Amino acid sequence: MAETSARTGPVVLLGGGHAHVEVVRRLGELGFGAQITLVSPSRHAPYSGMLPGHISGEYSFDDFHIDLAALCKSAGVTFLETSATGIDPERRVVSLASGESLGYGLLSIDIGSTPSLPEGISTGISVKPIARFADRLARLDALAREGRLSTLAVVGQGVAGVEVAFALKRRLQGRGIGVSLVGRAAEPVPERSRWSRRLLEREMRKTGIAHHPAFDVVAFRDGELVSRDGRRLSVDEVVWTTSSGAPAFLRETGLQLDEKGFIRVDETLRSLSHPQIFAAGDVASLPSPRPKAGVFAVRQGPVLAENIHRSLVDKSLAPYRPQTFWLVLISLADGRAIADKWGFAILGRCVALWKHRIDSRFMQRYR
Repeated sequence: MAETSARTGPVVLLGGGHAHVEVVRRLGELGFGAQITLVSPSRHAPYSGMLPGHISGEYSFDDFHIDLAALCKSAGVTFLETSATGIDPERRVVSLASGESLGYGLLSIDIGSTPSLPEGISTGISVKPIARFADRLARLDALAREGRLSTLAVVGQGVAGVEVAFALKRRLQGRGIGVSLVGRAAEPVPERSRWSRRLLEREMRKTGIAHHPAFDVVAFRDGELVSRDGRRLSVDEVVWTTSSGAPAFLRETGLQLDEKGFIRVDETLRSLSHPQIFAAGDVASLPSPRPKAGVFAVRQGPVLAENIHRSLVDKSLAPYRPQTFWLVLISLADGRAIADKWGFAILGRCVALWKHRIDSRFMQRYR
């Protein structure tokens, strides 16, 4: 029987993100499942690393989704399929969309991020939140079937935008639909190595993906993307993979947030303002900032699980130390991928197989 600190009380996990699935698994194994409740708006949690493969047709819905209800059941954790609408950290209460309220001794927040579109734009299809992207992808398929989609733009030149562009090109092949990559940077993946950028530019040309660099989108209206410098690009639909925003309700909680509205945490992933609250994944603002990417949420999972466990048994917390250099695997949706780290990059089928093994191993852990 797990020993629990009397002052701690119930543990509430908000969100079924990459870090929280590890918390459920690990604390369930340690015998703490009975005092944990996981709250998520969807029973199925997507693994972001496999989303491009799902778009291109390589993976089914089940292949890249974790069944949170089944995972919780196996760990002895209570699962509630609803979302949080508010947090009162002084009373230690979470308000839910279902109308219920949950009291907590410890709260952990891993609810991801929201779309951050250019001001005044509300149309198009956003990749985030990924949990609902499968439904939005069906909308693209319907437009293509009905002959109402001849040009498609992916806005955002980061790794996510590039992967989505290649995946959509594969998904829509043979239908005469043009795919463009659009963004404000002069080159794709400006945050990665020069080698990756050169490889991607070459592969986009070979694949037929049009690239429109230095195109800072300020409007999408009447079938046109408009750049800040006045250029226009005719497109039938837009997929947004631009930067992430923080869930709006966090600004009403009294938690210490950064300038973008994300929860500021210390090196143990604990809130700077409320020590009974942890945060991980996209929603956390780290002392040493990192991109909003799944690779960091996955690495935070074991540390978060350990620190919640240590809090329950009154032990000092362990630091999360994010990688200074991290591996990025960029799928080209044709059985090949690019590996980028330490300023170097390689491309090949072996890289895609490597990526598949890494992704499959992560998913298998939570089956």
